[in-house]
Amino acid sequence: MFKNMKYKLGVFSVLSTMAVMGSPAQAMDIESILSDAEATDSNIGLYSQYVWRGQRQSAGAMSIQGDIGMAHDSGLSANAWFATLGTGNATEFDFTIDYSADLGFMAYSAGLILYRYHNNGAANTTEVYAGVKHEVGAATFYYDLNSKNIWIDFSSGVELAEFVVEGTLSFAVPDVGSSEFVNLAVSVSKEVDLDDIILAPSFTYHYHMGALDTPATPDALVLSINIVY
Repeated sequence: MFKNMKYKLGVFSVLSTMAVMGSPAQAMDIESILSDAEATDSNIGLYSQYVWRGQRQSAGAMSIQGDIGMAHDSGLSANAWFATLGTGNATEFDFTIDYSADLGFMAYSAGLILYRYHNNGAANTTEVYAGVKHEVGAATFYYDLNSKNIWIDFSSGVELAEFVVEGTLSFAVPDVGSSEFVNLAVSVSKEVDLDDIILAPSFTYHYHMGALDTPATPDALVLSINIVY
């Protein structure tokens, strides 16, 4: 998996400086909290198209995607992710707050995702989610607070000859007025370690079933190359 290359975010330094300007006790508490927070691996990549849960988001155009995040030893983490959509100069920004914990025999997580669209505010929405993970796979339940839709992902993966093969079965349960649909995404990726960065080429095939299986929504192949640093 991605190499563990962590570094302190600049914002931590700013907050630490502000803490020093307060009382010594407050400064010590804030600095102690910040000392346990580290940035996670960041990445940026080029995708042949942007497909989300089986649905084409970039109208078949190439998409640039990337993210940055930070995590605290308590299990709390925050992440900001973006993707270009290829039409109308629209860009999607997703902001995630997550809490995760490892129970030994399994791990669990829960959080909130804010979906925000530059030049298309009408598409903004918010999801809450909860998931569990075991060595054989993971299951995540999503609930859209705006549309009231429910989405469930089941995923699993294996490493074969230095390639990572992963599969995700996604099942949507709309609240009213729409049929259920299912998408199966199968991806193959490989990491190439170049000392300071990692190149991660991959391809993902989205196979549509149910309401997505129509001439207007053909199966989709996504090729990508990511730089992880």
